Amino acid sequence: MPTKLFALFTCISFLVCSTCLPTWAEAPETAKIAFSSNRDGNLEIYLMNPDGSGAIRLTDHPTRDYEPVWSPTGEQILFVSHRDGVRDLYLMSADGGNVEKVFIVKCRIN
Repeated sequence: MPTKLFALFTCISFLVCSTCLPTWAEAPETAKIAFSSNRDGNLEIYLMNPDGSGAIRLTDHPTRDYEPVWSPTGEQILFVSHRDGVRDLYLMSADGGNVEKVFIVKCRIN
């Protein structure tokens, strides 16, 4: 009986302590802000420095590209686009290259 009690105590202690310890994530190495703007007449994805300088356009498509979100590593950007006439999720490299559709949302644009 004491062996089973000790094993149970050990398991419970491990579970309690493991939830108390912080989990460290690696911060992206980029110091850029991804945002969408229609400054060129159409919603596109841009990058800029935290102070607002150095804005560059990453996407250049006749349809809307918006709601950019950095990947956890800072190497890619996920965004929404209407490139095929429906709202889809796309993934691209942080430099705007390698754009690929990653998810299809079944919703037509009116």
